[in-house]
Amino acid sequence: MIFKRQEGFRFKFDEPIKMTFAIYENGKVNQAQTAMADLLDISPRGMKMFTEVDLGVNPPPLDLRFVLDTIEVRAYGEIIWSRPFGNGKQYGVNFNNQGSVEDLIVDELKSRRRKEADEAKLNNVNS
Repeated sequence: MIFKRQEGFRFKFDEPIKMTFAIYENGKVNQAQTAMADLLDISPRGMKMFTEVDLGVNPPPLDLRFVLDTIEVRAYGEIIWSRPFGNGKQYGVNFNNQGSVEDLIVDELKSRRRKEADEAKLNNVNS
């Protein structure tokens, strides 16, 4: 059996992470086309995001920026699916084999998770 996702994990956030994205036009990032989105879940090779911005039928590539723990991640993303959701759309974004981005995402998620686990331990001790 062949699975669509060939990755080890996908991290879903309890609270979406605020992020920005801009559209690539003619090979350059159009900073005037920057918009906000919510990062819903992520893996080293892609993400699911929500935005009220309708990117159309054949969406252009995106310049994505977000912080998972302490370091800003900047990735090139191509939208591979979209679906209406509430007052906007959810988009599935592929990072297309950006090794340094994949490594940074894994490192930042590990660091974030360690901090969350430490906070949970402190809360249990103080309860």
